[in-house]
Amino acid sequence: MSAETLPYPPSHHTSSTSDDMTLTNPTNPSTSVAPSTTHVNLELDSHDKPAPTATNTTASTTDATDTTTTPALPKKSITIEDSRDLTGTLTNEKPIASPIVPSSGDNPPRNANANGNGDGNGNPDDLEPIPGISQRTSSILRPPLPPLPFHLRDHRIAVAFAFTVMVIDHGLFPPAAYFGLKYATNISLTVIFGIITGIFGVVLGIECFIRSIKLILKSPRYRPLGQTARFGMDFWQYSFTLCLIINVVCVSVGTALDPPFLNLMAMPMPTLIFNISWQLLLSDFLHERKYRTPFRISSTPKGEIWPRFIYVIIEDVIAVDCNGKREWRQSWKDRVEASKPMRETLKRLSMFWGIGGIMMSSLCFGLLWGFDSVSGKEAGYALGWLLPWAWLIPSSIFTTFYVKKRLRDERHFCQRYKGSFSA
Repeated sequence: MSAETLPYPPSHHTSSTSDDMTLTNPTNPSTSVAPSTTHVNLELDSHDKPAPTATNTTASTTDATDTTTTPALPKKSITIEDSRDLTGTLTNEKPIASPIVPSSGDNPPRNANANGNGDGNGNPDDLEPIPGISQRTSSILRPPLPPLPFHLRDHRIAVAFAFTVMVIDHGLFPPAAYFGLKYATNISLTVIFGIITGIFGVVLGIECFIRSIKLILKSPRYRPLGQTARFGMDFWQYSFTLCLIINVVCVSVGTALDPPFLNLMAMPMPTLIFNISWQLLLSDFLHERKYRTPFRISSTPKGEIWPRFIYVIIEDVIAVDCNGKREWRQSWKDRVEASKPMRETLKRLSMFWGIGGIMMSSLCFGLLWGFDSVSGKEAGYALGWLLPWAWLIPSSIFTTFYVKKRLRDERHFCQRYKGSFSA
């Protein structure tokens, strides 16, 4: 076949000087195979060759001369993209961007099908980094959110042990010891409450002492971000110490009276719940109205918007009590700033625990101070220790499953609305 008989202008025919050519799908003339750097020599019969059409089919001048001079079956050197193109099952589907995210570095993921100029077949807008968000890598989320280096499933035994000790020491032991020792022995009430107070106070004292030691170590790995003072505590330490002081005063005064005052002896758990609940609700009020902090609150410096107290509790407890250290504090801060669903979750949980805690503590106070008879005071004493756990245990189980659901919703939200979850 000569150049004059080609069904397209000669300028297209002579533009290529190499042996590369573009094949046209016989069944779909609009689909072509782009040349690549992989060359495969194939011997095709003349009746196997697709007929030339008016599409972008380019042949070299050398191949055209060989076709006209050789009546036998010609041998052609063609370029194909891969072996699947030989079957003729070419499609117009766009290639999918590689889901692999770099394991290190701050560079955002790139489209594996894009060329050096960034004009590949993929949509580059889907892979562009989002301004204002730390480009930490994640194997679950795309675009990546800052990952949280703490998983509850890795600490099940420790959490279960700590929770069991709290239930026994702060719930079951005080009423069981009171009724058991009073009605089974001749020990005076002062001695009975001295035993109960001693065991209860030792557990709380050990917990407070361990937290204090971690925070005043020479290494700042447990201290809040930006905290340079060696004896600077986190906010939960101050709140927890305040609760401990109130409880010590209540049980000390109740034990010192003769006979001991049952109403004061059952105050520790309702007081602890009330102290946390009013801080949850007040911090939410200040946070929603953009009040600035007059002092440092854990990792939130002075002058910033008041953080939610539930945010501070999660940061401090996991960083110190669960040994998350400063790595957790930084990751937790980045995650909350980057994720709108996470901030909404904290707001809902804060209202749930704040309102529920106020209602539960008020009910306990009413039961403790609403009875005048001895049997009524004893019933109020037992309920003052047990009733809070009847609310805490179901609420903790509900919170666990609710947070898991919200984390799944967060992944779906961030994958669908890329860029809508920025701070």
